Amino acid sequence: MKTCNICGKEVEKIFTKRVLEKYDVDYFHCKNCHFIQTETPYWLDEAYKNSINKSDTGYVGRNILMSRITLVIFYTLFSAKDKFLDYAGGYGLFARLMNDYGLKFYWMDQYTEGIFATGLEYHNEEIKAVTCFECFEHFPAPVEEIKKILSISNTILFSTKLIPPNEIPDPDAWGYYGFHHGQHVAFYSEQSLRNLASKFGLHFYTDGKNIHIITNKKINNWLFKILVFAPKLQIEVILRKIIK
Repeated sequence: MKTCNICGKEVEKIFTKRVLEKYDVDYFHCKNCHFIQTETPYWLDEAYKNSINKSDTGYVGRNILMSRITLVIFYTLFSAKDKFLDYAGGYGLFARLMNDYGLKFYWMDQYTEGIFATGLEYHNEEIKAVTCFECFEHFPAPVEEIKKILSISNTILFSTKLIPPNEIPDPDAWGYYGFHHGQHVAFYSEQSLRNLASKFGLHFYTDGKNIHIITNKKINNWLFKILVFAPKLQIEVILRKIIK
């Protein structure tokens, strides 16, 4: 019996799809927490020949947006004197932006060279909160990976696209499955993320789409949504003016 990588309940096969244009991979759904996972991902070494996949054309724009959202949230929840860490931080662009804003951010990524993060490498400093953007969907064993992050800090601000409520996304229409690059192996419902947080006795808050936080802090969820929405709104207003 195959079980859910989040809650441990039995999962059912929902479809098989070609990954990396060569491997037929089974995908499974948990009826209990609505998490979707692949079979054990034996193809990851090949998928990560380039740690930042070539199809990720939104890499720079996403880092700029996430830096603004993080600045607003962390300025509200923490002190400007605190130290933070960008976990699995890619080329280090996000950590560099956050330091340019005036927050002390460190960087770590065991698979990627931090070409923007020189001098920002993490060396077991005391960290108040961790950011982890577009990483959760890459974790073959989410509980174990979250445990590692929480050994650094008990607050994780992260992004991953939520599975729509009571729905299994159409594999022919939902690009987030990422069959062509093979790096996405875990897909979360809101309930599955709440289950993850509760495993560690922590709170979970979300904007309902793709920005979330697991933390020991008690936050008004509407406040969290506002903090996420404000920077997005500013950028959308500017872009509308540019497009005109």
